[in-house]
Amino acid sequence: MKFIILLLVSIVFVFGAHEKRGQKYYLNRCSSCHGSGKMWGNVATQEEWKDFLNKDIAELKSFHDKNPNVVKYLESDDFKKEKNRMIRFLQEFSSDSESIPSCNN
Repeated sequence: MKFIILLLVSIVFVFGAHEKRGQKYYLNRCSSCHGSGKMWGNVATQEEWKDFLNKDIAELKSFHDKNPNVVKYLESDDFKKEKNRMIRFLQEFSSDSESIPSCNN
């Protein structure tokens, strides 16, 4: 029984760590133009965020075509490493998630 509880607690911490790191990546890379991820996240559903950031990045690059630094980042290995955690962060506040940002978050 203790093993099961320990396993469940570990899983919760791992998933939370992905979201926190995703938040860090988002804040460093995206927030200067897009603002708070907690507010930006709700423009799409969880599945839409996953699809948008996982499909061919041509569409994502087209949204940022006026900013060569962003396009360069989207083509980088850093983006490939960071995008899954960013997805988890954006999904946390997506339009169909149960998380609602509070005034002090």
